[in-house]
Amino acid sequence: MTVTSPDVGYVAGGTYNRKVFLLTIEGEHLWTVDTGSPVWGGVAVSRGAEYVVAGTDIGDLLVYNNEGTLLWSKRFRGKVNDVDISADGSVIAVACGDAKVYRYTNLGSEVWAHNMNSAVLSVSVTEDGRLIGAGTKEFLITVLDPEGQKVWSYKINGQVFGLDLSPPDGTYLIAGGNDAYTYVFDDEGKIVAQLQPASRVNDVSAALQGVYFALGRGDGITTIYGTDGIMVTEVSASASINSVSLSPLGGALAVASSDGKLYLYSLPTPAVPVTPVKTPAPTPPIVDPPGADGILSFSSAPSGATVYVNNAVVGITPVTLPPLKAGQYPVLIRLDGYNDWTTTINLLPGDTVNVVAQMTAATPVSTPPVPPAGFLPVLAGLILGAVLVLRRSDD
Repeated sequence: MTVTSPDVGYVAGGTYNRKVFLLTIEGEHLWTVDTGSPVWGGVAVSRGAEYVVAGTDIGDLLVYNNEGTLLWSKRFRGKVNDVDISADGSVIAVACGDAKVYRYTNLGSEVWAHNMNSAVLSVSVTEDGRLIGAGTKEFLITVLDPEGQKVWSYKINGQVFGLDLSPPDGTYLIAGGNDAYTYVFDDEGKIVAQLQPASRVNDVSAALQGVYFALGRGDGITTIYGTDGIMVTEVSASASINSVSLSPLGGALAVASSDGKLYLYSLPTPAVPVTPVKTPAPTPPIVDPPGADGILSFSSAPSGATVYVNNAVVGITPVTLPPLKAGQYPVLIRLDGYNDWTTTINLLPGDTVNVVAQMTAATPVSTPPVPPAGFLPVLAGLILGAVLVLRRSDD
């Protein structure tokens, strides 16, 4: 099992031979701990690897800090089949063989437990922690709100081995399992794409607002699809794929295979969809006086930040927008690990405005550089030749 951190600085993994480990995105080994039981329940990591969460075959939920120190643990009556954590680490979700999905705080307090009436095999938390999705042995997919109340549910035709909510707010949910299909749902629980891979799907992952969906298959192939359900590319490993993890913006893909290898791939830069940002704050109206169009150009330090204009994603810094009509434009620039940068631009006819956002770190976390383009296998038989965990369908 493997997963990348929301800031794409770290990769965490769990193995059948009772290990949990943390690496930098370049493949530098930071630490390994012995959990005392196979890590069937996978791993999850928050921004900056402040929290690394793992679930084990004997029912332990283990929470470590970025130095590998155990902060707290909880033992459940059933196997921990999957875990996930919000970007800031405040929301931890647990899929358990006792037929419940649990929500915990990062301090170890149980917030609620929702009975799913069947062993819960997979779980996902949105980056902002507002939604938790869960999939069961009896084919049911359910999305829950912060209070543990059902938002929507859907029954497919197979056990839900893999499930993921797209960052940052769950615009899409992808679910796959041992039936012939993988399903993509919108935030109302309606199917927007139905994929039919050539092999059983062991794990899935979604990037920002569904720009990419990754399917890790039993035949050793990882397939990347766009929101429209059309295949973008595929990569192969020498054995069955146990887990896949897309970075939030979709530029990096971590793949763990059952031959004990962990791979890191870079992907083509996806076109970020222009989707309204869900926010309670009112949006200043855009003024459209007559006259020539103006130009807005955005850059940030560091670069790679998501730019929102009038509450819609328009690109990743550095970016220059097509000509816009004169008027007022509210701007939000957001980057994981940094405070939001906001302003309102009064664009005059014929103006060219160059916006430079100096991002300030929310916490003193170092951000490793983005991995180079191309295929980057970073590990081979790292942890004592361990075989990474294959999520099992049994509870």
